[in-house]
Amino acid sequence: MKQVWNIYKFFNYIKLIGVGISFIAVLGMVFTISYDVFMRTVFSTSIRGGFEIIQNYFLPIIVFPSLAYVYSSGILPRMDMLIERFNTKVQQLIVYILLLLEIFVLILIVQFSWEYAVDGLQKKSAFPAGGSMYPLYPLYFFIPIAFLLMVIENIFVIIQNIQRKKPSFQVDLKDI
Repeated sequence: MKQVWNIYKFFNYIKLIGVGISFIAVLGMVFTISYDVFMRTVFSTSIRGGFEIIQNYFLPIIVFPSLAYVYSSGILPRMDMLIERFNTKVQQLIVYILLLLEIFVLILIVQFSWEYAVDGLQKKSAFPAGGSMYPLYPLYFFIPIAFLLMVIENIFVIIQNIQRKKPSFQVDLKDI
């Protein structure tokens, strides 16, 4: 079982790399917007297609790479307050049912978003910005990867719930 948690520690590094990618995208967006505002204020010119580039490149790169980390951190709302009112056996049952349901839904999202990304790749999806066409299809692959990482996180949560008595919706690193 120790090897499973060593894999989870490696998985944590993957999630942190996603956070790093999102952080770099935030910095890029801040500098792009700041540069655009400076150019508009001082030189009465603007970055051609700046809004479209921010909307279609920076925003997805900010959201999707860090999604698995945010999901695993426990920030997102759960049903903890309701579940705590039941005895431990019922809590475990509810947690397992909800985790399996989440995995099922997330796998569907992975499947359909992967098909969408492959379709975008085949069609070479692009968007116009500043008189040029910029490829959009590479960003489509962030979506299935992000949701696949969430599926993997839920699998680790189920493994940890099998090992311990108190049910939980997130991996507790203290128990590893």
